[in-house]
Amino acid sequence: MNIYYINSDEFLKKYDTNFLRQYVDGQEFKSLKRFIQHSIGRYIVKTIGQNIYGIKDTKIIIENEKPKFQNSDINFSITHCGKYIAVAFDKNECGLDIEEIKPRELEPLSKRYGKDFSTLEDFYIFWTKYEAEIKLQKTAKWSHSEIFQNNYVLTAVTTIPPTNFSISAL
Repeated sequence: MNIYYINSDEFLKKYDTNFLRQYVDGQEFKSLKRFIQHSIGRYIVKTIGQNIYGIKDTKIIIENEKPKFQNSDINFSITHCGKYIAVAFDKNECGLDIEEIKPRELEPLSKRYGKDFSTLEDFYIFWTKYEAEIKLQKTAKWSHSEIFQNNYVLTAVTTIPPTNFSISAL
């Protein structure tokens, strides 16, 4: 599994929103933030699909409520939070989630989910795995969680352990 991410603040210093319009297929968005997150996610998918995986036609379709390449068996999962947009790619189905670590009351969360969250990190690892499994649409057989950029938790899940794992900035 390979994960690629972009810091949108840095990206927008090089490219403007007009450049990003080619990645939204005419969709309308409620906010500029949503437009940026969506279009950068599609930019990552299409750029990595072409340049790393050699996919000539990177058309994306929705199948079973999940985006996928129409003409490739490479799977991907997109996530975004704050200024970070990330995409996991794998030959097997995968799910990816990122969340910013924010102050939370752990006792009510522990009671609500029937878990003993002793730290915010514990809660966010649980939550990002939960969200990544929703994207996977299955129970994960493998997961990897880590603190990302000091105040985010990033979790990747899949049904079959990957043979490699990497996280790279674009």
